[in-house]
Amino acid sequence: MVIWSTSERYKYRIMNIIEKKTWPPMFEGDRNLDIDFRLADFDLQDGDQIRFREWDPAIQEYTGNEYTKTVKRVTKHNSPTKYWSTKELEQRGMFIIEFK
Repeated sequence: MVIWSTSERYKYRIMNIIEKKTWPPMFEGDRNLDIDFRLADFDLQDGDQIRFREWDPAIQEYTGNEYTKTVKRVTKHNSPTKYWSTKELEQRGMFIIEFK
């Protein structure tokens, strides 16, 4: 989102806060990484924040554990991985997200 002042001298962008699930085995380890790979099925720009919420698939609930990171740089890419099919990646691509 972009907001212009009445004088139109300054341009401000309001960052987005995006919530994403992360599974228990990856929650603590991913917390310490400066990069993440995600299916590009959401809007994302440099400066946005991602709130990672731990999801327990066994009980189909959030655990209450979470952390937030600010996106330093996002790059879109569409090579296949073990997490997403070639079809999904051809349709949406994948984000390579660097954090501050």
